[in-house]
Amino acid sequence: MPEKIRLACCQCDTDSCDGVDEIPADWSDVQFVQSLEESQREVAAGDQTRSVTQWFTHLGICPECRDVDD
Repeated sequence: MPEKIRLACCQCDTDSCDGVDEIPADWSDVQFVQSLEESQREVAAGDQTRSVTQWFTHLGICPECRDVDD
């Protein structure tokens, strides 16, 4: 069974594609950032190597932000 994808937009940080099975075709410039396990690992207070804002496994540009840029 494939891992769930936690996809975020690098411009608006939407979580509308958090937990999808595949990357939607209307997203662009999607890149792998970290594994599902890594994205769910707790971040300790004061940890300078990780951030709680990096909840995603993949990062790209959502259709709404891409349309604004065009």
